Formats: sequence, C-alpha cells, structure tokens
Amino acid sequence: MTKISIGRLNPVTDDEVAALVSRQSREELAEHITATTPEPTPRSWWRRRLLVGLPLAAAMAAAVVAVSSGWVGPQRAEAAALSFQREGGYLIVRVQDPVADPERYQEEFRQQGMDIDLELAPTSPDRAGSVLFMEDGDDPAGRIETIEGPCGELACGVAVKVPVGYRAHASIVFGRAARPGEMYETGQGDEPGAGIGLPGIDKYTVAEAVAILRARNVPIEYRYSFLGSDRPYPNGVPADKVDPGWYVHDGLVGSENQAILFVGPEPEN
Repeated sequence: MTKISIGRLNPVTDDEVAALVSRQSREELAEHITATTPEPTPRSWWRRRLLVGLPLAAAMAAAVVAVSSGWVGPQRAEAAALSFQREGGYLIVRVQDPVADPERYQEEFRQQGMDIDLELAPTSPDRAGSVLFMEDGDDPAGRIETIEGPCGELACGVAVKVPVGYRAHASIVFGRAARPGEMYETGQGDEPGAGIGLPGIDKYTVAEAVAILRARNVPIEYRYSFLGSDRPYPNGVPADKVDPGWYVHDGLVGSENQAILFVGPEPEN
C-alpha cells in the first residue's frame, strides 16, 4: 500500500493559513465547537482535540484521506417502482420494477394524489404483459387506459394512462412471467386450473387432481360448490368431508401459494 504524506496534500503552509484568520476568531471557533459537542469518550475526546488543533488546510487534507479510505457517505434512496410522465391531459405511468411490493405502487400513486391499486401477478408466458383484471371508477376526468407490453421477471413494458385529476378508486392486475416454482394467476380466457398447472381441471375427479398435486408437494384447500351455492360450507369444506369421487370445478392459487380446489358432488356443466 502506497503511503501518502499529508504535507503533500496541503498546498498552503500552517503559517500562511494562520495569517488568514485572526487568533481571536480561531479561539472563538474552538470554544463554540467544544461547547456544543456532547461529553465524549476518551477516544472521541482525543479526536476532537486533534481536529480543533489542526489548521484549516490540514483538516481539509484529513477529509481527503477519509474519503480515499473508503467512506462513501449515506446510501442512495431506493429507486422508484413507477415512473410518471405527463402527456397532454394524461399521466403515463410505467412499471419500472415488476416484482416490487404492490404497496410501493400504491404509495407512489398516492404521492400523485391517486387512489390506484396496481399489482403484477405471476402468470403463464402467453399472458405475461397483459391485463388479468381491471376495475376503475366513474370519474369526471375520464377512464383509465392500459398499455400492454412484453413482461418478464426483471423487465416489463406495461403501463397505465391515467387522466390528470383522476380521483376515483381503481384496481389493475397485469401478468408477469412466473419465476421457477411459482404458481400463477389466471385471467379471462384461461382454462380452469391453468393457474395451478392443471388446465382442464374441470374434467378431473378430486382423487385424480389430488394425486397430481400431492406428487408435486402442493398444499391443498377446498371450497364447496353445488348448484351455484357454497352451502353448507361457506368458509371452505374440511378435507375429511370431501369425497374422492366428487368433481373439481376449478383450481386457483391461494395467498400462501397453495392450490384451492372448488369441488362438489356434481360436474360443473
């Protein structure tokens, strides 16, 4: 490691700096520093005495050495998850971080005075970048438009076009590429069971679907469905009440990445 002389970093001598500042000013500055500093530990007291005793030019040189030793100051703020660009009477809001927590999207919309829930949910490759769900309110400013685009795990071309002054509540879900081992959400046009990797699940019996999911170590929950009703099990049917010969109507991904099977004693159709 090359040694650097502090004297070589100081182009002005101590005597020259001392001549630029009066003795009284230096004493007042030292008194002010020592009066406003909390009671130090022995080591910090030594450091303070050293810095107060240094002429200004030497203190600047010490700062240069501190920077070169690796101190880089406070960390940079977290990058924005969304970008906002004004185009005429609209804000074009583009997704910059497709795997950000939806609460970050909501907070950044809130900073713009908007009540919009945006989410990017894992989906099949052919649905990535498309709208899986959208619900917007009736606002005098106009309606929200969606901009679909290619969307992978780390980059996404999706955006929303929001009228300036839009204050109604809106919820939008775009699809993004699912990561390995991640089950995905379904959208309009997807086959029943596509989200849990069993498209056409409405043709399976409970025993057939469960055998496949258990082989994949996928947790399973059940919802009851019979003639359009969830009675007598509105809160889900216990596994020990599910007949293996029942039919599966649909399969969706739950909040804990489990498979939720909608089952009943009769086929869906």
